[in-house]
Amino acid sequence: MAGGNFAQQTTTKQNSKQNPKQQENNKAYFSLDKKTVDFGEIKMGTTKTIQLSFTNTGNKTLVLTDVYTNCGCTTIDYPKDPFFPGKSGTIKITYNPTETGPFNKTIWIYTNAQNNSEEVKIEGIVTEK
Repeated sequence: MAGGNFAQQTTTKQNSKQNPKQQENNKAYFSLDKKTVDFGEIKMGTTKTIQLSFTNTGNKTLVLTDVYTNCGCTTIDYPKDPFFPGKSGTIKITYNPTETGPFNKTIWIYTNAQNNSEEVKIEGIVTEK
């Protein structure tokens, strides 16, 4: 009899673990093409723009709510329109160097998705003109 109760308790615990998973699957999911973007070499006095691709791999509409960068030398242009499940888009990242040498910056992307924030690193090297 005790063995039967144990099996019932185990089943109940497994079911309670599955319920949050099922709820998670009923959300948007923000999938980035890559989390590190290599700008390569940029000459001082010029700018370089790279597009970062993403896809909504979830089951609900995805909205990018905000994008931040840790440097005034980086500007971001991101879509404000919603992305239905399976749809893709791009974020434009422009780097305007202020000094020569290697650089490594961070961009934070916030969404309404299950994974509501993602971090992207950009890197490269700035050379003389």
